[in-house]
Amino acid sequence: MAVTGWQFRLKYKAVSRHMPFCSCRLLAVAAFFYLTIPNSLLAGGPNSFDLHLFRSINNSQSSLGISIISPVDNSVWPVAIAIPTGFLAEGFVFKDRETLETGVLLSASEVLAYGLRGAIKAVVKRPRPYSELDGVHTEHLDSTDPYSFPSGHTTGAFALATMLSLRYPKAIVIVPVFAWAGLVGYGRIYFGLHYPTDVLAGMAIGAGSAILVNCYSEPLLRLTHSILGDNVTAIAVPTQDGGVASLQIRF
Repeated sequence: MAVTGWQFRLKYKAVSRHMPFCSCRLLAVAAFFYLTIPNSLLAGGPNSFDLHLFRSINNSQSSLGISIISPVDNSVWPVAIAIPTGFLAEGFVFKDRETLETGVLLSASEVLAYGLRGAIKAVVKRPRPYSELDGVHTEHLDSTDPYSFPSGHTTGAFALATMLSLRYPKAIVIVPVFAWAGLVGYGRIYFGLHYPTDVLAGMAIGAGSAILVNCYSEPLLRLTHSILGDNVTAIAVPTQDGGVASLQIRF
C-alpha cells in the first residue's frame, strides 16, 4: 500500500501529540526498573530481600506445585514464537491489516525485549542462585544460560502480555495473559533459577519494551510500509538456540 509524503507527515504529527504521555509511562517503567537493581547486584551477590524471598518461595516446592507450574514454564518459548507468527499468518491469509500489524508489533516488542535482556546479562553477569547458594531446589535446569539477571522467560512473557493488552484492552485478554506471565515469573524463582529481582527486572524490561513499541507504533508501521513497500519480512522472535524465526508476508 503506497503512502504519500504528506500522509506520512500528518500521521506522524498525530502520533507525536501522544508522545509526552508515552514518555511519562516510559519514565515510570525506567524508574521501576532502576529500583529493582540493588547495589549488591552489581557485585554479584543477593541482598537480604532477594535471599529471604527467594528462600521462602523456593522452599515451598511440592509435587503438586511442580506439576502445575512446569507446563507454564515450558510454554514460554513455544508461545513467544506461536502467538506473533499466528497473528502474522492470520492477517496474511485473511488480508486483515489490523491483525497483521498486531503480529508485527508483538514481534518488535519481543525482539527489543530479548535484545535488552541479552545486553544486560552480558554486562551484569550475575550467577544463578543454585550456583552460589546451598540447598536450592531446582527444576528445568535445561532452560538456563550461565547468568541470572534479568529473567529471560519473564522478559518475554511480559513483553507479549503487555502488547496484547495494549492492542486488545479487554478483561478477557488482560487477565489471562498477565496471570500467565506472572506465573512464569513466579515459577523461575520457585524452580531455583532466578532471584526475585531478576524477575522484577524482567517484568520491567518486557513491559517497557512493549510500551515503547506501542508508543511509536504508527510511525513504525508507516515507515515499514513506506520503506519495504508490498513486501515485508516480519521478525517473530529469537529462538532458544540463538536463531531467529521470521516470516515473509505481502500486503
